[in-house]
Amino acid sequence: MILFSFTLGACSLFSEKENSDYVARVNTHYLEFDELNQHISKDLSEQDSTIAAKTYIQNWATDKLLLDRAKLNLPEEKQIDFRELAKKYEEQLFKKAYKDALIERELKDVIDSSDVDEYYKNNKSNFKLNEELVQLRYLQLDKKMKALKDIKRQFQRFNPEDMLSLQEKSLEFKSLSLNDSIWVRYSEVVKEFKESKGLQLDKTELFKSGYFIEIENENDLYYIFIKSILKRNEEAPIGYIRPTIEQILLNRKKINIAKKIEKEITKDATKNNEFEVY
Repeated sequence: MILFSFTLGACSLFSEKENSDYVARVNTHYLEFDELNQHISKDLSEQDSTIAAKTYIQNWATDKLLLDRAKLNLPEEKQIDFRELAKKYEEQLFKKAYKDALIERELKDVIDSSDVDEYYKNNKSNFKLNEELVQLRYLQLDKKMKALKDIKRQFQRFNPEDMLSLQEKSLEFKSLSLNDSIWVRYSEVVKEFKESKGLQLDKTELFKSGYFIEIENENDLYYIFIKSILKRNEEAPIGYIRPTIEQILLNRKKINIAKKIEKEITKDATKNNEFEVY
């Protein structure tokens, strides 16, 4: 790592505290070489490092000068308010960090599936979709591939034996997605087919449950089967909303644990004569 040494126009500023450990001073503030070097990338050339160091020094000086001018010119009552706010903020940081550590120690990150199901059952009317969802499967295959009729029949019928047969042939296909139990955003489906496959899907066709679509271009065939659709303002399916519910239940657990911790802290402090009311 290159150590930076500069001949500054204000060398006399180091008169009282001149020291090789420092690279710059603004009033009573000193910038150490170690701090400077921590902000300069090791991958830079010597010339670029020098430029970066000078820029950092200038920004550091400006920051310290603004701070000193503020302390000099702001009314004392305003400065007292700011110091009180800073003290309260520091206290909040300490308390939050400590409380979070206690919560994490007691918290089980895994939310029971039954709890999710129960919450969804009681609140599903509150979960309305703000976009269309679709369940689908698709295949992309070479037009010259053998047994296209058999593949098409298996893809459309899609019983357990058909699904297994198609999965076994997966390496022969250019791309595929056979898991049609997952709800995906309609907008994401359209974007994916357009960007990765150059296909512009027709919403009137894509938004029909139980609908088979066959598209071909110069080299490839695309088989798409729309299993189910959900429109805006319909109730969100639990499979789609599950992560949201899990986060809600997790946050609820954290709140309950936090309340428990606060009660226990006060109880223990009273028991140990650390807290008393006169």
